[in-house]
Amino acid sequence: MTTTAIKPSVDFLMDAPLQQLVDELHVTLDESSITDPGFTGYAYVTRDEVVVSLPPNRSELEHDCMARYLIGTAFRVDGMPELPAPWQITDMTADVNRAHSDQAAEVVSQAREGGVA
Repeated sequence: MTTTAIKPSVDFLMDAPLQQLVDELHVTLDESSITDPGFTGYAYVTRDEVVVSLPPNRSELEHDCMARYLIGTAFRVDGMPELPAPWQITDMTADVNRAHSDQAAEVVSQAREGGVA
């Protein structure tokens, strides 16, 4: 599955039925096993897919709002409104990229030293 290259508008993100939004943007919406009350969900983005995972047993309103917000964040939709307190989104892209870079550097180093079979 390949994600669409078209960035949705804020109006489409906020007004389209959630299932239509998920279908048209080829997003996988699933349930997280994380049930911590402070956890609101996450979006995992690769070159080939966008997965939005939300905690179980939340109100329909919270599920809908967080799904839309995480989809908007994943597609970097311009003009999205701020989330009301106490919700916040933490972008861990730099941390993940750094970890991948560090891991790749270690593999290259081991290969140069003859440590990787």
